[in-house]
Amino acid sequence: MALSAVGAQGYSNSTASNAENFIEKSYVAAFREGFEQAFQQSESRLQPYFEQESQNEEYQYFDRIGTAADMTTDTSRFGTNPNSEIDHDRRRLGLVDYELGKYIDEKDLKRVITDPMNAYTQALLASGKRKIDDIIIDKFFGTAVTGKSGGTNVTFTSNAEDATTVKVGALSAGNIVTGGKYVKDTGNTEGFSVGANYTNGAAGASGLTVDKLLAARSTMLRLHAIDQDEVVNCFIGAKQFEDLLQEDKVINSDFAVRKSLAEGNITTFMGFRFIHTERLPLFDGTNDDERRVIVATSKALKMSVGTGLKGDMWRDPSKKNIPYIYFKLCADASRMWGEVAGEIRCSEA
Repeated sequence: MALSAVGAQGYSNSTASNAENFIEKSYVAAFREGFEQAFQQSESRLQPYFEQESQNEEYQYFDRIGTAADMTTDTSRFGTNPNSEIDHDRRRLGLVDYELGKYIDEKDLKRVITDPMNAYTQALLASGKRKIDDIIIDKFFGTAVTGKSGGTNVTFTSNAEDATTVKVGALSAGNIVTGGKYVKDTGNTEGFSVGANYTNGAAGASGLTVDKLLAARSTMLRLHAIDQDEVVNCFIGAKQFEDLLQEDKVINSDFAVRKSLAEGNITTFMGFRFIHTERLPLFDGTNDDERRVIVATSKALKMSVGTGLKGDMWRDPSKKNIPYIYFKLCADASRMWGEVAGEIRCSEA
């Protein structure tokens, strides 16, 4: 057929009535099989670094023992035997139930190429693992319950906004008293907090610095809570990674350390292991700009699990027998030792 005859055959694009004959009506829409997950944290970042216990009771108690008194000089013959009173206490852990679910209407399944149930399951599972981190963080800074039957509350020490000192809870302070860089808290408080403006003599607020890390580590050493070669876990956000990479002492450190930090890898520096998480809370102050970076060893917190994160699927007769995906978790946590439970306040203004 000659091109000049196209119009005579009814294919002219100037005739609206013949629009149904255009080649466009043969266009097709092709869809890739499968679903892509949204960007999200899909694994627990904190759980592997703290102690975990199984629990089958409403409450579980973990006994702790204190320190003995100093030895005294024996200057007598046939004297009475000395007897040292050693403090005992216990921490109580309960259990809290959490759940999450998703209905899947089979009418929807008939309208998609790929069954989305596996993708839904992965999304629900990721949510459950993030909840584990939230439980740990909440209980790390929350109230620990102690006493014979759990009648006494112990709170995490509260440093002031823009503080320039290291505040130590009264129950954790040991031989630390108020003076110099330290402030000893009062009452039933434990843990320690390095202030956002702690700069070891320099001026101005700051993010995560080498001076703050040194203050946290030296506090643990002073409390005899860690050995000098022990690695302490430090949970930081992306902003704190950025802060460290701008520190002269990090810039001038070993190339492997700088490379690992720049790539966001878990690495050790100055006796700290850095683990990335974006779930750390902000201090609820006036400016609301101080990130609460966690520094701790595994003994700082204990997580008790009644039922681990578990998924199931069934058909619900009350909803026309459509499939239902269900995840549950039964767990709780408690701060155990304030001497190895600390925070570094980091400005993000």
